[in-house]
Amino acid sequence: MAKPFYADYVNHALRFYARNEIPPVFKSVSDKENYTCVSRVLSKIDKTDAEILCDIFRRNDTLADNIYEVSKERNLNQDVLWTMLSKVTYQIAKERSLI
Repeated sequence: MAKPFYADYVNHALRFYARNEIPPVFKSVSDKENYTCVSRVLSKIDKTDAEILCDIFRRNDTLADNIYEVSKERNLNQDVLWTMLSKVTYQIAKERSLI
């Protein structure tokens, strides 16, 4: 399945959120809106799932490698993590009015 057009944008927002969980000083209005949207969506899902997603995006490797590492560490199937990520990505894109 092809990657949706909004995936890179949302992944960037997730990475920014995960690495700055205490609200930082925002450089732009869109940074603040992205942060707020990610925060809102992650607060609506299971706390453990939100922690797993933040763990994936805090790491400094590629997304696929990060998912592989988290799946090994937490003894989870990679497909479960990819599905969780795609659902949250869609929710954030919707919240951010990208779709």
